[in-house]
Amino acid sequence: MTRLPVQLRPLVLAACLLAAACVDAAPLRVGGFVVAPLLMGHPDAPLHGALRSFMERRIVPQGVPLQWMPPTSLRRAMESLRNGTLDVLLLTSGATDRGPGIGTFGWTYLRTHPHLAVRRDAALRNVPTLAALAGMDIGWVAGSTIPPGLDKVAIRWQGLAVTDWQGANLRKLQAGRIDAVFFENEYSPRYYAKSEGIDIRLVRLPMPERAFFMAYSLKSDRADIARFDRVAGAAFSGDQFRQFLEQYTVAPPAS
Repeated sequence: MTRLPVQLRPLVLAACLLAAACVDAAPLRVGGFVVAPLLMGHPDAPLHGALRSFMERRIVPQGVPLQWMPPTSLRRAMESLRNGTLDVLLLTSGATDRGPGIGTFGWTYLRTHPHLAVRRDAALRNVPTLAALAGMDIGWVAGSTIPPGLDKVAIRWQGLAVTDWQGANLRKLQAGRIDAVFFENEYSPRYYAKSEGIDIRLVRLPMPERAFFMAYSLKSDRADIARFDRVAGAAFSGDQFRQFLEQYTVAPPAS
């Protein structure tokens, strides 16, 4: 029988323990609502998009099995966290206190700048102050808290609860039914403009950058959540995901 060199034994043991943990751990149910191209999909199929592609390359191989759920609305996603039918909400922003039954991880994976998408022929060219938006009909997602600053402006918010709320809002904009669509990031409107041929112009808003992070259910297995926290926190450190996202929007990798 061939004996392993003494210096290799700890490495082999660690590999065996990792493999055993991966076999024994139940998949974490991960999901959320559509924010293209980070998360995309239809109600009858699991989520796909840049986040899934990145996580399946950088997180799953590290012993963190994931079960990808179909997209849902923001309200249903939060309720699923509270009742324990969803383990990890993949995308949220704003306040980290999400109420009873929900925790948030202490790291962020993407920082973006809020924008308005307007029609190419719109008179709005820049927004020196948020007060300039008063009286406008602006599309967004139903159930989300209005970001600080915008909550003090007399905007007529047109929230949508459908799965593809971003695309639906842009189609309303294209039809002239609303004046603009609010986006917390610059990637989503650019993705739709390119993929669906919607002719828009982006106007950056005078607001602080937005940080995207993840939330989890306090009913989920603590060890599984801790493992995800450790591995995902390392995978998303720095600007690794931003670089991946910029490449993804140019040429999505094969699934």
